[in-house]
Amino acid sequence: MSALNDYYAALERLKVNKPIILPKGSAINNDMVAMEAGRKRGSIKKSRHAALIEAIELAAQAAGQNVLSPAQRIEQAKTKTKAVKSDYEQLKEDYEKLLEKCNSLLLENFEFKKTHQI
Repeated sequence: MSALNDYYAALERLKVNKPIILPKGSAINNDMVAMEAGRKRGSIKKSRHAALIEAIELAAQAAGQNVLSPAQRIEQAKTKTKAVKSDYEQLKEDYEKLLEKCNSLLLENFEFKKTHQI
């Protein structure tokens, strides 16, 4: 069996979640297909295996895995970071308001006790 046939056979095994070498539920990507085929990580190259890489990406999408480019991952991370910072600022603002209210009530309580000698 040629290396290309090994890769496609490994891809099929990963698609049906019946790998021989890797644990079940392994992600479908170039490195996992190569390892399932008994090869080293990174042995699937774009220059030699363009059709295989396309088949791997399609299988990953069909399996519900997100196959994003590094630029897309960076943009996604930036968006998440902005959302988290926005949530943090809102929580900080709410905290400050509640702290002011608490301090105001403490002062009011102190003055009430002072005037009524309780």
